Amino acid sequence: MKLIKRNNVTPLHPALEVRELQYLKHLASAMGHYLENPNGTELVCILGSGYEKNNRQALDTWVAYHRNEVFETRLEGRSPLDFLIAKLEDLLNN
Repeated sequence: MKLIKRNNVTPLHPALEVRELQYLKHLASAMGHYLENPNGTELVCILGSGYEKNNRQALDTWVAYHRNEVFETRLEGRSPLDFLIAKLEDLLNN
């Protein structure tokens, strides 16, 4: 990840990137528990990019895809998990 500052691109500290990735993985894990079937495969074709082997991997991909929205929601003081669950339910119900 890079931070844009006065037309210069400044890379973020690697530790910050690692923490962000861990946070996204934790969100995906929580969503898997919410769905009660993180090891099935029914979500792969809906949420994944085509290379995932199970729902857990598909959730990881999908949450990472919504990374910017997750951190914007968090900055606004709202729950990213609630936001993602609502977004997923809308996707699955339509």
